[in-house]
Amino acid sequence: MQLLRTLISQHNEKYEHFSYYETVIEIIEQNVQKQPDICIESCKSLIEGISKTILLTLDRGATRQSLNAKDVKELFREALNELGRHNPTMEVEFVRRATGVIQLLADLRTKRGDISHGKIAPKELSSLAQFSKLVMHMTEGIAFYMLDQFFAVDISFAEEVRYEDNEEFNEILDRQVMIGGLSYSKALFDQDNVAYCEQLLDYQTEREEVLEETIFEDDSDI
Repeated sequence: MQLLRTLISQHNEKYEHFSYYETVIEIIEQNVQKQPDICIESCKSLIEGISKTILLTLDRGATRQSLNAKDVKELFREALNELGRHNPTMEVEFVRRATGVIQLLADLRTKRGDISHGKIAPKELSSLAQFSKLVMHMTEGIAFYMLDQFFAVDISFAEEVRYEDNEEFNEILDRQVMIGGLSYSKALFDQDNVAYCEQLLDYQTEREEVLEETIFEDDSDI
């Protein structure tokens, strides 16, 4: 899976945490011949992990707890849809076509996986090395496409927003919405962070536009 390794390595400076998946890649490669079902199970885990990481980065409403409660098919579909929202080059049709492959990996892992689901000895069903090799190559292609599309996204919008860094904006929100002795801005930040960030962005944009107009008027008076 050298193609995937190279892609991750090329973006290591900005996305160092993706090097974590090199361990999973190594397990896949080591077991493709001698332990095919471990290889297939690891392929499923790789796609699942990458999907979660993409969602946690791009979807401001996603949390580790909510992502851990979803199955791999749902995670994969949501990750690709989220990529499609942020990257116009994303092939939307790929979502519908590839989801079935991911479901197959999940089903095989449930029926034949040696690690996550304990099996009665002797195991009734086992995969052949030829098939695990096919699964490995398919997994690499899918994972490569996902990460290639992800690395092309400008994620500056997803940088952490700290409540305490926006005192003036918070005061404006609290004056607009009075809820007794409570802080509306803090409640919005904690309970609907996406809405808070969207309103903050609108506020910052309006301030920049006013500042530009002021500078333009000052230059015109000279």
